[in-house]
Order: sequence, then structure tokens, then C-alpha cells
Amino acid sequence: MKKVFAIALVAAIAQVAVIRAQTPAQSEVVKADEAITKALSGGDRAAAEKLLDADFSWIDPDGVYYATKGEAFAHGVKPLVGTGDAVKVLEHRYGKVVYLERSEGDKKFSGHFWVQRPAGWRLLHINDLEVRQRDYATVPTTFAVPCVNPCQTLPYRPLGAGEKSALAAWQEQESGPAGWGKRVADNYDQRAINTYGGRSASKKERLAGMERGRQQNPNRPEVGAAPVAFGRAWDFGDAVVWVQLQPTYGDKPYWSSRVYANINGLWQMAESYHTYIKDAPVMAPVPQSSTKKSATN
Repeated sequence: MKKVFAIALVAAIAQVAVIRAQTPAQSEVVKADEAITKALSGGDRAAAEKLLDADFSWIDPDGVYYATKGEAFAHGVKPLVGTGDAVKVLEHRYGKVVYLERSEGDKKFSGHFWVQRPAGWRLLHINDLEVRQRDYATVPTTFAVPCVNPCQTLPYRPLGAGEKSALAAWQEQESGPAGWGKRVADNYDQRAINTYGGRSASKKERLAGMERGRQQNPNRPEVGAAPVAFGRAWDFGDAVVWVQLQPTYGDKPYWSSRVYANINGLWQMAESYHTYIKDAPVMAPVPQSSTKKSATN
């Protein structure tokens, strides 16, 4: 009997060892994110404050931007995606920046942007995104719209060397399919989500779609990338975190939360969240001639 028990005990220990070997160890940031998500979900400000960055900001699923942690706590904002067995956690590292995504199914996503400060890892930004159906009509653009902003100029100036490199790369990306193909990370399909489209198609599929559109309608007017009306950036050397407000031609404006990183010597867009502003109007573009005429009156 003792022999049978000993064999069973050894087998049980071996099984536990196998399970542990198959379960990846949680990183320091994943553990911290679990803790702060619980604190924010429970309204425990004291616990959350220990891990929030001084520059913390939060975008909720309706596109409401809380510029400070004080604003977020005052309005009682809670995470769209909490903790539990149904939550999938994805972690991507870029030196002193860690992008951590919490998701539940294919409709609820929460992008958490962690940064390494002298005192340790801190949560800089949250973008909560819920995939929805449009309940309004977009306005097709029937004339060419050149990409001046953001391709040539922006309403803010970069400071650090990393931000300057990232900005130049992003402007090349937005200049057309060739730049987009060069400056978007190859696994972009894992890392790009927007309110009205969900998770993006793969980079290969996106490029193929651009080419099909060009061939099917070669005379369609060229419409530049969504301009930037407001932007903030945090430069961490080989990675930059951006939060920008972008009015979209013929659609509602959105908040974009991105990581641009130096990947194997090439600056590329690695993460991108687009949360549309629910209560904003549709932004219908006007020809440049009308803009210039109005400016002289």
C-alpha cells in the first residue's frame, strides 16, 4: 500500500511540474497590470496611485479623453476589460515601453501603455476600445485632399531624438502605400484595432487591398491621411508613445494611441488603437479653394 501511495505521489509531483513548465511565467509588468486593473475596477485610488505615471491619461470607449488621473478618478472611470479567466493578455516589449493588451472576446479591448521610469514601471496611458456598428452615415470625399497634415507639418514640435526619428518615419508611412509598407511592423494585424472595424487585417492583406482599390478605380481622388489636431508624445529612446486627436475626412474624429519603435534599426509603427468619439459630428471636408477663400474674408 505504501509503495502504491509513493508511486502515486511521484506521479502527481511530475504532473504538477509539467503543468508549471507549460504555463509561461508572468512578467513584472503583467503582474503590475493585473494589480492596477483590479485597483481601478474596485475604485481603490490609493493602490492605483502607486503604479500610475504622473502623466497618466485615459480614453474611454465613447472617446472621452481624461487628461489626468485626477479627472479619471473624479468621473469614476472603470476599465472596460477587467481580470479573470475570460480575459486574454498580450504583452509586447519595446525597450522602456511595454504595450499590454487586455481583451475579452472580439469586441472589448483595452490597450495599456507602460513605461519604465527611474522608480520602476508605471502605467502611462489606457485606451479602452469597444467594437461597434456605425449608427450614422459617412460622407464620401469626391475631390483630392493632399496630405499636408500630417505628411508635411503638425501642430506640435518633436523634442527628443527618438521622437524626431519616429515622426519622420510616420510622415513617410502616411505618404502612400510604399511608405506604409515600409514603416508598418510586419505583424501589424495583431496590434491595430479601431472602433468600427475591430482588429485589422494583416499587413499583406491591407497592402493588397490598397492595390485592388487603385486598379479598380484609377481615377478616384487621392485623399490624404487623417490630420492631427492635437498630439502628445513621450520619448523613451528607441520607442515613442503617441496620443493624438485626428479628425477623419467624411467620418467622426478619433483618438489614436500608438507605439512607434526602432525595430531592428528601422523605425516602424508597432501598435495602433483608434477610438472614435461617439458624440462628435461627422467631419465633412471642403476643397482647399473654399478654405483659402474663407481665410481671406
